[in-house]
Amino acid sequence: MKTRALSRRTFMKLSAATAIATGLSAGTAVAFAEADAGTQGSDIKRIRTCCRGCGKMECGVWVTVENGRAVKVEGDTSCFTSGGNCCAKSQSSIQAAYHPDRVLYPLKRTNPKDADDPGWVRISWDEAYATMAEKYGEIMDKFGGEAIMMMSGTSRCWCMGAYGTFPALFQSPNRVTPYQVCKGPRHFGTLMQSAYAFSWQATVDQPEVMVRWGSGTELSNYDDSCRMTVDTAMHAQKFITVDPRLTNLGKESDIWQPLYPQTDGALALSWMHVIIEKNLFDELFVKKWTDAPFLVVEDMEPSPGPMGRSSGRDSSRL
Repeated sequence: MKTRALSRRTFMKLSAATAIATGLSAGTAVAFAEADAGTQGSDIKRIRTCCRGCGKMECGVWVTVENGRAVKVEGDTSCFTSGGNCCAKSQSSIQAAYHPDRVLYPLKRTNPKDADDPGWVRISWDEAYATMAEKYGEIMDKFGGEAIMMMSGTSRCWCMGAYGTFPALFQSPNRVTPYQVCKGPRHFGTLMQSAYAFSWQATVDQPEVMVRWGSGTELSNYDDSCRMTVDTAMHAQKFITVDPRLTNLGKESDIWQPLYPQTDGALALSWMHVIIEKNLFDELFVKKWTDAPFLVVEDMEPSPGPMGRSSGRDSSRL
């Protein structure tokens, strides 16, 4: 049996900062929620803080508080990281703060899991952390740390426990993080087509043509993505939007291509064909930094199939 790396004292010390932060945020929410929204008066304050709408970067924002209740969220133009950006998630975060079902304190189940009524009762933070440490310890003593699995969302600095701390604490390799549906595709995509690689965005080169393909980053993306999208689109010589819907920023496009769903692949291949046939690419860059050369075999006929020579289509037009 492995020596247990986790003790109640260790777990409690590790969780102290989290408990303090959670307690402060919960207390603030309670103060806001219990305030009478209809109170008459002119007690209006603007508080400089950071947004918790997505947790990626904690963009700087101004929150307007009227009679003890947050009523408005605005971007802070003096914040060097977000530059005044304030996305839809940030502005709608007030709904989450005051939602009647929001959990503001630890709850403990008192009835069996198959009971219709869980029998939730409120407990203290100390009892909650002590209970978790005890249960984790029992699992590790009986089955080893490998029996514990950590799962995390994308809230970055608010949930790093599952990414690094807890796996080391529990001596477990089992963790589930949303990399494959979050920054993972961006990392792999930029790595394949740009020397800048990870999460590179067109903030330096200011491309002559800006293409926005089936997305709405000016509304929903975090940190400087929203501001970058708008600024780059407005400075580009041509701004092209590929989307079945006419989105907000899409209204400013020079070209709007409203494709039928599931036909964007054909458009992408057509663009690639034009780029290759007209030699509109940097050959040295492609050879050195991409795997495209491995996809071309000069002395091989196209593969058979719906889009190949055997279909009777003129593959030179594909």
